[in-house]
Amino acid sequence: MSATKSTVKVRGTKKRAYRPFPYGRIARMWSAKKTIAQIAQAIGRFDNQNPKRSLHAVRDCLRRMHKGYVDARGRLIKLPHRVSPAIVRACRKAGFSAA
Repeated sequence: MSATKSTVKVRGTKKRAYRPFPYGRIARMWSAKKTIAQIAQAIGRFDNQNPKRSLHAVRDCLRRMHKGYVDARGRLIKLPHRVSPAIVRACRKAGFSAA
């Protein structure tokens, strides 16, 4: 047996290509008062086998968009809530106390 180690060539790794997320389209549908299920169906993220999982993904996306997202022109935009700021504060406070 040789004292030197043999080297094995490894194929180059590629970064996984994800579908671009349609932030602008979701924002337009949200302002048009579409439901989360309608948005999920329209952007092709709805899974009939597991509908709760599909809606969870869109709900999480909306949560991130409420915090702020970068639009196609590079501006930071915050998606408006559909309820009053007082209700948003109360829900956030209830969530923090439950945790």
